[in-house]
Amino acid sequence: MSASYDASPAIPSQELLDRNAAYAENHKPKLGQHNWGNFPKNAIITCMDCRLHPHKQLGLADHDTTIIRNASGAVAELTNTILATQKFGTRHFMLIKHTDCGGFYITRENFVEDFKAHAKNPDALNDFAGLTVGGFKGLGIEAVVLRDVEFMRNSPLIYPETVISGWVFDDSTGKIRQVA
Repeated sequence: MSASYDASPAIPSQELLDRNAAYAENHKPKLGQHNWGNFPKNAIITCMDCRLHPHKQLGLADHDTTIIRNASGAVAELTNTILATQKFGTRHFMLIKHTDCGGFYITRENFVEDFKAHAKNPDALNDFAGLTVGGFKGLGIEAVVLRDVEFMRNSPLIYPETVISGWVFDDSTGKIRQVA
């Protein structure tokens, strides 16, 4: 991540409870079958990076789209979530990657090294078969987007009528562009 972003201290539990109480004063529930029958038709798959705010950056209302996030917005790790959103009606997935993603700065080797230096059990990772962390391996952002778009388009698990599009959010300018 960019050195210009200071790490924020942990938010005290009482402060979170106070913020939630303020939110709850105006909360309007959306519950039951009616809600599930009106699930958004669009989902955005994006990185977990706290600098990304798809609702704000794309001018979306709270219930316009489903936001699915993980490290680097890696679709291969999201199969269960993608299947669930399809079940509830999602038929367009927008993959949005960003230009200053941590995937450019991480390698499998430095990830494993960091884990072993900080974990309760440094050897636990040896038994974890699902490790896919490895960074972008020299790919440019457009190639990373195209790789994940093709992965989804070629997946037999994606409903045939589903639209998959790929986008890049430029962290420097705040602008988004479609690449697939």
